[in-house]
Amino acid sequence: MIVGRGPVGATLANLLGLCGVRTLVLEREARTYHLPRAVHFDDECMRVFQTIGLANAILPHVILSPGMLFLDAGGRMLLDWSRPQTLTPMGWNLSYRFHQPDLEDVLIHGLARWPHVTLRNRCDVFALDQDETGVRVRYEDLSNGTLGEVRAGYVVGCDGARSLVRRFIGSGMDDLGFHERWLVIDVLLKRDRDDLGDYSIQHCDPRRPATYVRGTGTRRRWEITVLPDEDSQDVAQPAKVWELLSRWITPDDADIERAAVYTFHSVIAQQWRGGRLLLAGDSAHQTPRSPWC
Repeated sequence: MIVGRGPVGATLANLLGLCGVRTLVLEREARTYHLPRAVHFDDECMRVFQTIGLANAILPHVILSPGMLFLDAGGRMLLDWSRPQTLTPMGWNLSYRFHQPDLEDVLIHGLARWPHVTLRNRCDVFALDQDETGVRVRYEDLSNGTLGEVRAGYVVGCDGARSLVRRFIGSGMDDLGFHERWLVIDVLLKRDRDDLGDYSIQHCDPRRPATYVRGTGTRRRWEITVLPDEDSQDVAQPAKVWELLSRWITPDDADIERAAVYTFHSVIAQQWRGGRLLLAGDSAHQTPRSPWC
């Protein structure tokens, strides 16, 4: 059984479906989260998508990334980190940009190919009891408030940074010492701004580091450092967001799709398995955002 049907859980469910393993996926939410989150994956990820037979369905939803430029506070080039546009030994390009809801939709629809894989939405797992033969999984059906339980041979927690499965394993987290607040701003362009470019740009200004990312379609992202004396709620207000974006775009250029402050961490679970309970994805590790996007 898999707890969580985000990109990791849905990919794992497709892999298990390919292998003929009877699998149940329990997901708390009713549908895919509609706003942008992750925006980049590499050739190894695409090779996995190829393995589960979904690469061709994913390709229309991605663009190739030319790489990243590092600029100093005056806009002068510090490093040109262009990525090769040739195929890697994986048989795919090195760097892709994507819109996470589009990717999740393809992965979830792919589950319909496997009659032995079942997805149940609005099911909130709250207890796991394992013994030598399997795991008793108890959950609430949030659509009607009833309680249910199933028994599984193994349970994989693909349930994110606040993983319930990790808590039942009893795993602590090794803290690697990175904890920073960044304002993540996603916009939809209303007119052409080819001057923004296709490269990701790291603005290495010690006063306020920032990152620009060219997304799919008209989507563009900026990630901007939140200073120690700034309030997370205040800095995400529209007036402040446009003030921070003013060196690149104005409200005439784009609409804000999302602006939210995230605290990025660098932590690794001390145990990735406890008996018949296992971890995958953010439940097992969290990585800082820079210089990846």
